[in-house]
Amino acid sequence: MLAAVATVAFLVAGCGQAYLPSASNSSAKSGAGVVSRAVSPSVGTAPALAAPLPLLGASDTSSVEVLHNVDFARPPECGAADCSVQLDIFIPAGTGPFRTVVLVRGGPTGPGGRGYVAPFAEQLAAAGLIVFSADMRDTAATGGGYPEAFEDVACAIRYARTWSPQYGGDGNSVTLVGHSLGGYVGSVVALDPTEFEGGCLAGGSGRPDAFVGLSGNYDLTAPSVANDLVKFFGGSPEETFDTRTASDPFNYAAATPIPVRLVAGTADTTVPPIAATELDAYLTNLGWDVDLTLVPDGTHQSILNATDQGATSVRAVLEATQAAGT
Repeated sequence: MLAAVATVAFLVAGCGQAYLPSASNSSAKSGAGVVSRAVSPSVGTAPALAAPLPLLGASDTSSVEVLHNVDFARPPECGAADCSVQLDIFIPAGTGPFRTVVLVRGGPTGPGGRGYVAPFAEQLAAAGLIVFSADMRDTAATGGGYPEAFEDVACAIRYARTWSPQYGGDGNSVTLVGHSLGGYVGSVVALDPTEFEGGCLAGGSGRPDAFVGLSGNYDLTAPSVANDLVKFFGGSPEETFDTRTASDPFNYAAATPIPVRLVAGTADTTVPPIAATELDAYLTNLGWDVDLTLVPDGTHQSILNATDQGATSVRAVLEATQAAGT
């Protein structure tokens, strides 16, 4: 259903425990063939638009500490020059307790493409969340696609569960946030009842306790994302039919329901908002706790910016972390 987003502050909760990850450096302040759809007849009807939100009060990112280039999975043997995956940790000021977020960027870009979501990660950290901004193997040419990209996201969740307490975070509750292609990959990790394995450097559950999709391309048949998915899967819809079917979010949601928040811009031409509308209807029909927010005049990127539009996305993440912790 459509979210009516209230301009209220949410508390964060967590606990402390001693761990110490290694990082290479740190800096302070810094197509066709997919089946099994079950959506409501009203999918094509646009819901009412959410009113713009003011910026959050805690919007100073200058006090956010960042640990860069932290390994969270064993380097895979893929034959490419670099298939390793890393993450950056954005730590709020203060001693916590902080709720924990894993942020997954879009693509496909190949390894190391997470830099563009760093400003959004800083917004989340300034709002009192500890953020693990993770890379993933998102091209077949660098050993990615299915199931590798999904394994990377699950490994990032496990890593966040283990290491978040070192920085005052709560490892017992992890909210997964994905933008664009990361929203699609994240949705499958969130909805699949079987947890993805892979070369993780930490244990625990690889399934999140809540999921937020920002401009996610959940519809694998949409023409607007066809070229990206060829790079991701390593072939056309016909050539990669099995892996596309296995990783279609509309073939899942048999797992125990978790809170889901979806945000999409009405002016997004990269991934039209109908993708989020369809997933909202699908999960709502299955009885999940899901809310959709459509951002007036929002584009694929602007819903991450430090504006009223970006504040709407931050609010959705805060709501999800609160729902995950209840």
